[in-house]
Amino acid sequence: MRPTRRLSQSRRRGMALLLVVAVVVILTIIVTGLWESAQPSWDESTLSRARFQAGLLAESGANIASHPDIGPGDAALWREYGDGRSFEARITTEGGRLLVNSLDEDLMRETARELFIRWGVDASSAEIAADSLADWIDEDGDPRANGAENGFYGNLDFPEFPPNEDFSSLEQLLLVRGMDEVARVQPLWRDFFTLYGDGFIDVNAAPADLIAAFFGVTDDAALNFAVTRDGDDGITGTVDDYRYEDTTEVQTVLGVGGDEWGRVAGLVTLSGAIRRIESVGRVGDYEVRRIVLVTGEGETAAPVARLRE
Repeated sequence: MRPTRRLSQSRRRGMALLLVVAVVVILTIIVTGLWESAQPSWDESTLSRARFQAGLLAESGANIASHPDIGPGDAALWREYGDGRSFEARITTEGGRLLVNSLDEDLMRETARELFIRWGVDASSAEIAADSLADWIDEDGDPRANGAENGFYGNLDFPEFPPNEDFSSLEQLLLVRGMDEVARVQPLWRDFFTLYGDGFIDVNAAPADLIAAFFGVTDDAALNFAVTRDGDDGITGTVDDYRYEDTTEVQTVLGVGGDEWGRVAGLVTLSGAIRRIESVGRVGDYEVRRIVLVTGEGETAAPVARLRE
């Protein structure tokens, strides 16, 4: 009887051991499954925290840049922390962009046309886009030579176009005849237009393409002008910039003749009235951009718009 009892006990211990092993395996499978199912949520939470922190950093840079005592290139506009967090802000003006709601004025419409051509749009398509932009916002229903009024859009089943009023967003430009071709040739076209400018061209902020189109100078002349202004880092609105302080110097450096200068001089400025603040907050590889437009100086400074990208 004793051997039989020992065998029964051994079997019970063996079965118990197998049960323990089975339970451990099952628990391992459950824990692994829970971890795998929770991993996307964990990753998403990490990304959300990075986005939130980067947004705060971007807002910090924008707030610092909005202070009336802070100017372009100030050391306070850049800060890097040891844990991979940083922010960097730049100050320029909206005068470095073409005001879309002034495109019904001859000089600005011609500037837009020349800008399109310099981007590589053929002359005929550039004329169509520029004239149609002007027709979209002017007050009459008469199309320009290469433009588009209601007769054109009505045939395309868009009888409500054009509204003959100001653009309310840059995206509206894509509804205008010919702008699809411009966007195809130059995907970054939005960087050259604004809804909030004062109508002047700020030579200390405008890119070389816009300077060439506005003043009617060669690409090389405009590029040399911009390279001199932007300093060694090649970026507008940083500490090494050279600021043109005299319109006579601008005319001389660009090589603009007297008649041509007389045509554009009334819309040239050395400092646009609306400051453009671009602040980027970074957490590791993740970044958030904030754009703030400010008008006025000192106690009269006031935000015009806050844009997010």
